[in-house]
Amino acid sequence: MKILVYHRFAQEFSRLLQERFPEVEVAAGHSEEFLSQHIVDADIMLVFEFPLAALKQAKRLKWIQLTSAGSEQLLDARESLQAVVVTNTRGMHANLIADYTFGAMVALQWDFFELFRDKQAKRWGSKAIEPLSGKTLGIVGLGSIGGEIARRAKAFGMNVIGVKRNPVAIEGVSRVFGPDQLRVLLSASDFVVVAAALTPETYRMIGELELRAMKKTSYLINIARGRIVDESALIKALQEERIAGAFLDAFEKEPLPPESPLWELPNVMITPRIAGILKDYAARVIEIFGENLERWKAGEALRNKVDWEKGY
Repeated sequence: MKILVYHRFAQEFSRLLQERFPEVEVAAGHSEEFLSQHIVDADIMLVFEFPLAALKQAKRLKWIQLTSAGSEQLLDARESLQAVVVTNTRGMHANLIADYTFGAMVALQWDFFELFRDKQAKRWGSKAIEPLSGKTLGIVGLGSIGGEIARRAKAFGMNVIGVKRNPVAIEGVSRVFGPDQLRVLLSASDFVVVAAALTPETYRMIGELELRAMKKTSYLINIARGRIVDESALIKALQEERIAGAFLDAFEKEPLPPESPLWELPNVMITPRIAGILKDYAARVIEIFGENLERWKAGEALRNKVDWEKGY
């Protein structure tokens, strides 16, 4: 059995893998030349993303373990992956991303942007603030991450509503809408958190009309994928103050280009795709992969299998 690790943290993954499975052959690197050399006889790949054209060279590939919760990077290769099991790290990032989301909501509610500007100007100001308790949080995507955010929001005393592909009751969520009722959720929310997977159905699902459905006093927080939101429409909505502000960790193009108007908007916080980067990221990935590898060796079903019909 040969495991191909293709990742910018390839050497760390390799070290952890070989400590746990010294009997397994591991090839680790992150250049296209390396990928071309080793994908030919690899049985398993541990990757985030890679040039999909390389799949034509794979002769023995049976399983791809993604190091991310999302799997949109493989959607274009679905047809050629029908005989390959694909698993992800769904659920691994939920607690950290929920931390980030509540930090974002507190910062937006208290307008820490203005408070920081006051500090820089040595200006002593004062204003009244409403508590988060009683506010309505709309979560677009109620998977493991959205579910954890909902659980915490309930503890904060917030009214939680959400959108789910297949609307079913979720603990802590007062009402679950289908995707066709997205604008209903948007119009009722004080905070909107984008936590959906990126699929052909969710691509730019929040556009001009959806942003117009939001309250003028509401905030958008994106901890999912940039392409779920029409970035040009969002910039326009923020410039025209049709929504109060945004906290963004995902963008259509990453890194965010220096010329993007988002950098200059005073009602926007930008973070460099850090919401899900765990300090012990590599160890957590190997914990999930290692459990699945034990299952693979025992002929048991793998956890976190990607459902290509859903796209995640």
